[in-house]
Amino acid sequence: MKLQVIPIATGIWCVRRPSYVACSYLVEDNGSLVAVDAGMDSDGSDFFDALKSLGRPPADVRAVLVTHWHNHHTAAAAALKEKLGTRIYYSENEAPFLTRGTGQRGFRAWVSELLPEQGPLVLLKGLWEEAPPRAVTASHLVEDGERIEGSFIAIASPGHTPGHMAYFHVPTRALFCGDALVVVHDRLRLMSRPVTPDPVAARAAALDCLRTEPAFICPGHQGPLIHNVASEVARMRSFLLGGDAWPLFG
Repeated sequence: MKLQVIPIATGIWCVRRPSYVACSYLVEDNGSLVAVDAGMDSDGSDFFDALKSLGRPPADVRAVLVTHWHNHHTAAAAALKEKLGTRIYYSENEAPFLTRGTGQRGFRAWVSELLPEQGPLVLLKGLWEEAPPRAVTASHLVEDGERIEGSFIAIASPGHTPGHMAYFHVPTRALFCGDALVVVHDRLRLMSRPVTPDPVAARAAALDCLRTEPAFICPGHQGPLIHNVASEVARMRSFLLGGDAWPLFG
């Protein structure tokens, strides 16, 4: 299936690869673009195709804010930095993965090269090595509460990965929550229990994200929440505070 470029609000687009329903985002900010996460193709083709469809030159992308290291969210970060000089932001706890310090050598690395970047095996490609396909060094390591690129506030949101970060765009009140939250059929959900190694931290992270009182919620999978956001935030907050067990299927 083809790449989808979905308008969310004025100056915000979801770049979605139907394979694994993975979402990255482009945000118009002070005359240029900031990306949140960086697609599934290590050559950057998803992002370059999305920019072309929007009539924007690649050089308009000034920064990539990485939520977490999983390859279906970060594959193109290295290409964007090398080709465009794009600034890359992520948290210190994600650095060992994104710099491929956790990557394999020899046979396992060879197998990883053979695995496709699209289709049902894309998750295995990253987890096989616990590293994205290409190393990328941060231009800046992000800390919780830090203001990034002038308009984004970083929110530490571990649980899915140790250094997961969400980002709140102050001018539009859009929350880019990575895999701290999920949206399915216009309902807020959580990542499934098997991919939530630390549900205690993940519960606290989800609550921290919801405290921003967002106008839009832009997760790393499925698609954004645009309608009935306030009521969904209230419902999910009530569930999280209720202390029920983390749901098996999110």
